[in-house]
Amino acid sequence: MNFFKHKVLFRCDAADIPEVGTGHLYRCLTIAQLLKKKFRLKNEDIAFIVKSRNHYKKSLKILSFYKFKVIKINNSKLKTNSINEAKYLLKHPSKLLILDRLGKSNLNFFNLIKNSFKIKIIIDDSSKIRKYFDLSLNPLIQNVPKFKNSYIGFNYLIIPTLFIKKKIKVVKKNIFLFFGGYDKKNIAISVIKRLNTIPFKLNIFVQTNLRKKIQNISSKNNIFFFNHENYLKTLRSSNIAITAGGMGLFDGLYLNKKIICIPQYKHQEINAKKVSIKKAINLIKIEHKNFKNKFNKLFLKIYKSKMKEKRLIIIQKKIVNLSKLKKTSKIIFNSYEKSKY
Repeated sequence: MNFFKHKVLFRCDAADIPEVGTGHLYRCLTIAQLLKKKFRLKNEDIAFIVKSRNHYKKSLKILSFYKFKVIKINNSKLKTNSINEAKYLLKHPSKLLILDRLGKSNLNFFNLIKNSFKIKIIIDDSSKIRKYFDLSLNPLIQNVPKFKNSYIGFNYLIIPTLFIKKKIKVVKKNIFLFFGGYDKKNIAISVIKRLNTIPFKLNIFVQTNLRKKIQNISSKNNIFFFNHENYLKTLRSSNIAITAGGMGLFDGLYLNKKIICIPQYKHQEINAKKVSIKKAINLIKIEHKNFKNKFNKLFLKIYKSKMKEKRLIIIQKKIVNLSKLKKTSKIIFNSYEKSKY
């Protein structure tokens, strides 16, 4: 009997709570699809182990659109990197394990799981225990120690835009709003109200899970809703992307959008500042005293701007481009290759 239950096991979550959102799950789904295509894996070769109760039901909703195996954790209060979480993982030994979540791993957790997986990858962890994993990727959480097996920085992003092939027409009046899987500060509502004061009519695209919050807002603009299936298509057709500093920001950079970034969390603000310094995006904080006036001036400035668009694309391509994304994919492919033997 084969000791390993799966060729690839992912441990990640999506939830309507701060610092979780949907980015970790979508990143893992991107990796899963890349591995499936590259190595001709079957859906049953790949499994996702996710929390499934209360705020974490979102994981199941997203995964239902895919055909990978789903293993439910019924305890929504289960702590990451805990002994109890390790016990869940030990029930599903696999050739390759990929952990994707914020936080700090610890030695007890690692020692418990280390012999049940041939190759272990950890993403955006901020602990020194990363050095014991076979591969450590830190594209967004970058203030961490450097080890031989670690790759730190925007060069190692993994985003779903890898699957884009066809070009699509950009509509000037299309404005894309995305503040992650959980809009803690209700930034989308604030922005919609601001855009109501712009002296012309716009097409505003907002994620479906905000429909109830937004439906009672009076707007002179056209408001449309998108879900995860048409997320990329909607973003690609938009002229301006107004987003937080998570994965959506880097999708916008890759697609060379004019971007207004309004970060929600500290790590998003840190990343946004790094990108803003290079003049690839326009950074503004909702906490600013003059946020309303600053936002309006900024929006009108970039909406009308044409002269700097070519320069903007050059700057953005230095941060995120296809060759860098493929390089990161190759690093992950090499790890999978090692897990096969």
